[in-house]
Amino acid sequence: MLLTRIIGSQGREFWGNGSRRLASWLLPENCRFCSAPGAAICADCLRELPRLPADRCSWCALPVNDDGDCPVCSVEAPSYDYTFCPFVYTTPLAEAISAWKFHAGLDWTRPLANAWIEAWADAAPAKPDALLPVPAHPARLRERGYNQAMLLAQHWGRHYGIARRDVLRRVRNTPHQVGGSRDQRRANLRSAFAVRAQLPAHVALVDDVLTTGSTAEALARLLKAHGVERVDLWILARAL
Repeated sequence: MLLTRIIGSQGREFWGNGSRRLASWLLPENCRFCSAPGAAICADCLRELPRLPADRCSWCALPVNDDGDCPVCSVEAPSYDYTFCPFVYTTPLAEAISAWKFHAGLDWTRPLANAWIEAWADAAPAKPDALLPVPAHPARLRERGYNQAMLLAQHWGRHYGIARRDVLRRVRNTPHQVGGSRDQRRANLRSAFAVRAQLPAHVALVDDVLTTGSTAEALARLLKAHGVERVDLWILARAL
């Protein structure tokens, strides 16, 4: 294309992140996974993203056993009530989330958020009264520059017409949860969060990845102690 030749590779580098997003609106976009033209994630790659099985626990989204029981929630039911999560946290989605979350790949926000929306095209998730992004500690936020959960909540809230409420605070800077056991994660999260406003009866916590569920459990307990009746999870991908 003429515009592509005019811009050139050096010009695109000079523009920086903000202008690259502008260029993506002006120029045809290629699939991030297979380079096919036309969309950030093409229809074929969207269909091939790793999906959770239909037979999964409504509480935590883990696949159920042959007898229909969840291997985790049948032992100890969580404080949250339902998890809306279509994808498995594995290749290639895990690499995309890593680039978005840890390597300033903000241009992944829209494709990943839209993939989640498309996954519910035939059956929209139950509509809460508010979307609550899982908060990042201010020190972590300064380090990364953004909270990926807030970006998802903003995108999904706009799409479904649901208010995003930034009322949760992480008051203790806990260690990174990656690789920790369930018990270690729970210990890390004791008294880590606070609620700074009154909330409606039905809310959904928004985050990118659900692993052991310890963060969601700590927040759900806190929210219900503050009068919330139902806490759902809206999660991009589930680690198995």
